[in-house]
Amino acid sequence: MKKFKYIVIALLVLMLYPVINGMGCDFNYKYVTSSHEQFGSCKFGQYTLIDYPDPKKDNGYTVLKGLYFYAFGNAAVLVVDTEDHTKKITDAAIESLNWTHESFWHQFNLKRLDKNTMVSYSSSPTKQLRVIPYDGTLSMTDSGH
Repeated sequence: MKKFKYIVIALLVLMLYPVINGMGCDFNYKYVTSSHEQFGSCKFGQYTLIDYPDPKKDNGYTVLKGLYFYAFGNAAVLVVDTEDHTKKITDAAIESLNWTHESFWHQFNLKRLDKNTMVSYSSSPTKQLRVIPYDGTLSMTDSGH
């Protein structure tokens, strides 16, 4: 019976690892494309993404707030709140709203490339590989070097 107890404790620790590790996040980033300007930040497991679709046209913004989990190069955001402050329906605004309201869970690969750059790969809603300059640490086990 003692062996079973230790196995259960080990499994619980393993399941809590992404939660605890994600609480160590402390980063900010800005990612700009022709149709979007995104600002993301994470502090103590609280992730926020502000997306400005059509930033040159002053079309408002969308906000996604969630809980951040990180383990072994994989990150996930459990969405807890979304806000829509867009002014006009454009292709970029629809894309932003679709991504914000796609699901309650976003999962992606996230790895440090060097001290100030991370690589993000997501396969949903479309396959996307992005190299993003950022400042901070991705998780508690991220050394920041």
